[in-house]
Amino acid sequence: MKMFFYRGKHENFGDELNHWLWPQILPDFFDEDESDLFLGIGSILYDNFDPGIRKIVFGSGWGGYTKAPTLDDKWTVYFVRGKKTAQELGVDEGLGIGDSGILIRSLWDASKVEKRHAVSFIPHYESAMYGAWEKVCAKAGIHFIDPRWSVEKVLEEISASEKVISEAMHGVIISDALRVPWRAIVPLDPANRAKWYDWASALDVSIDFDTLGPSNPVEALAALRKDTAWRKAITFRHRRIRQLTGDMAFGSAGATLQAVAAKPGQLSTDAAIEAAHAAMLAQVERLKADFAPATVRDVQPVEQ
Repeated sequence: MKMFFYRGKHENFGDELNHWLWPQILPDFFDEDESDLFLGIGSILYDNFDPGIRKIVFGSGWGGYTKAPTLDDKWTVYFVRGKKTAQELGVDEGLGIGDSGILIRSLWDASKVEKRHAVSFIPHYESAMYGAWEKVCAKAGIHFIDPRWSVEKVLEEISASEKVISEAMHGVIISDALRVPWRAIVPLDPANRAKWYDWASALDVSIDFDTLGPSNPVEALAALRKDTAWRKAITFRHRRIRQLTGDMAFGSAGATLQAVAAKPGQLSTDAAIEAAHAAMLAQVERLKADFAPATVRDVQPVEQ
């Protein structure tokens, strides 16, 4: 069985979690045999997979990037990210247990990390590429976490934070799973917004979104129009635009970020996150019984 996940121009925390998490949850489980595809963390339920291969859905979601796939006997759904994905796939909403990144609770204990940052900010990885958020954070006195860093470094920095502000959905998902209060930022790219509600539906969370606005001229120009072609044209020229504008960072972005930082953080309830985690662990055992070789070992959750 081969693990499938999205990878763009740069590594991104939410997607790279797959390579860090699954070999620990399911050791000796994966190989390069593409006759079975494992679909874990991410908005990766596309409609263009090879119809002849088997697809194993384990907590992934539909993000609207393609039409929702039509399920047949080549699809096995253990659980999905949320109720919206379940609806789009035409499966029981009870399968909307949550994003499988919540299984981080079995592998990482944030309580053992010393708190060093009052507030940290995680941009979407595209905002980290094209925006000036590190500079904005430095001026605003807020710790910057780059989603392109290694998974363990991001986990360490989230754990070391009293509160996390995140435009990256998995910045919030993992903060919530590790019980680090968070504030959610409306993604600058409208295409990245709807999937948040899918995750939240599984935990009965009502997200109190904040809006930051652009951090520099590149993001401001990209936001002028909603069409994807325009955004791609601007971001393709981001280095030239930054050069022409002296790599300017908007002071207004820092002021808005400080205002968001002053607000109380959110969390799902302990009962909701514990129930989701327990349900996922039960599905891990079911998956191992269905597919795993005898060498797969049980994974015990860390003490909470």
